[in-house]
Amino acid sequence: MTSLLSFAGIAAVCAAMLWAAFRIEPHWVSKDAQRMVCYGQTISRDGRSVGKWREFRVANGADGTIEVRPRRGGLSSPQGSGGAKPSGALMPSRMPKSSTWRVAGPSDNPPKRRVVYLLECGPDDDLDFLVALRLPATSKGIPMLDAAAAKRHG
Repeated sequence: MTSLLSFAGIAAVCAAMLWAAFRIEPHWVSKDAQRMVCYGQTISRDGRSVGKWREFRVANGADGTIEVRPRRGGLSSPQGSGGAKPSGALMPSRMPKSSTWRVAGPSDNPPKRRVVYLLECGPDDDLDFLVALRLPATSKGIPMLDAAAAKRHG
């Protein structure tokens, strides 16, 4: 009987750890709040998700821009995932490892205890998709994104 209870206890602890592993998102902000690690996703202009939520490294760039670098690979574009390509234009299926974006602002209805910022393509790019960054509502990286949005709109 005790071995059955021990097995049930160990199975419950393992299930709780597995649940926690899927719920916890990576998030880190540097001491100077100019770099951070958070979850992000590429989305089309009409709001459809293009890729899955992945870990991004974000750094404050020059002139109110944000540098985004996925942990592995590049950012998926809608054209690379089966979307319609513009006539006469060849688009790569993946963007370069590091790219520059402008902060459009926070999302209107983020998930509970989260903040979602939308990023538009950089000043030199003409990309047809957005990037959404998801952070905890108490993140120390929010002022960096707010300042970049203020530089863009101000």
